[in-house]
Amino acid sequence: MVGHPPESVNRWLAVWVVNSSYACQPEQGEGRWLWAQTAMYALARAEAAGLDAITANVRRFHLRAYLIENLGPTDAPLSNPDALAMDILTALPLQLRDAAQWVTNWRQRPHTEILALRQCKNLLAPAQGIRGHLSVTPTAEALDQWLALRERLP
Repeated sequence: MVGHPPESVNRWLAVWVVNSSYACQPEQGEGRWLWAQTAMYALARAEAAGLDAITANVRRFHLRAYLIENLGPTDAPLSNPDALAMDILTALPLQLRDAAQWVTNWRQRPHTEILALRQCKNLLAPAQGIRGHLSVTPTAEALDQWLALRERLP
């Protein structure tokens, strides 16, 4: 729009911080779902304004895992543990076989490969808390393989 500054990643991240904070406050009651939805919208806008996908997904996945762990799982996409597990696996920048091979000598690997391993570790962090809520599926089995590798990632 004419006369308005371009959208800023930092503005949307500020909206994300405020709303995700309220989504995590028990005194907000059922309103936490609305705060979480607004936070997710702000994060999507920050991503559209230039926030990288890995950073956005790490934040997104942590909030979703928090909601599942503290408000309970539902069939809604925001709080469905099986959907979150699938989203985490889809967001990983490496295949499991590559990560398993690279982790054996990660200190000698190129910086870009170390970064990819670290991104996997960060993306997988929320999966540990929701593991007990997952259905018995190939997705859960794949996640278990990644979680077994996660502690060895840089």
